Amino acid sequence: MNRIISGLLAVGVTTLLSTAALAASLSDTKWQTVDDKTGEKKAIVLLSENSGQISGKIVKIFDPADAKEMCTLCSGSLKDQPVLGLKFLTGFKTSGGNVWTDGTVIDPENGKTYSGKMTLSDNGQSLELRGYVGLPMFGRTQTWSRIK
Repeated sequence: MNRIISGLLAVGVTTLLSTAALAASLSDTKWQTVDDKTGEKKAIVLLSENSGQISGKIVKIFDPADAKEMCTLCSGSLKDQPVLGLKFLTGFKTSGGNVWTDGTVIDPENGKTYSGKMTLSDNGQSLELRGYVGLPMFGRTQTWSRIK
């Protein structure tokens, strides 16, 4: 009887730990973004991991007119690149728990580059992206929803 209870307890703990680890992974996840002003669906972003760093690119834009836009205000290698497919998040590293920091965010609408921080909700279904200049208090936050 004790072996059965111990076995069930071990399976339960393993399941909980693997679920927590899965929730904390951003690699190969898709997220729906919304327009800050209208609340309308804007785009789908694919996050991926390479060498311990998270990056993100735009894989779908809901407004057909916006899907043809170029990043004309971006600088460097992103200048005049299509917004669809644009790698606009780079360099995010885990800082423990469900937080990734030290990344950069490029806003395709104005071409500006911001420092960034991402925080995954405890249930793994929403992601807060904070873009800022200087200190995190000088910025704005978007909340994205996970797409399954």
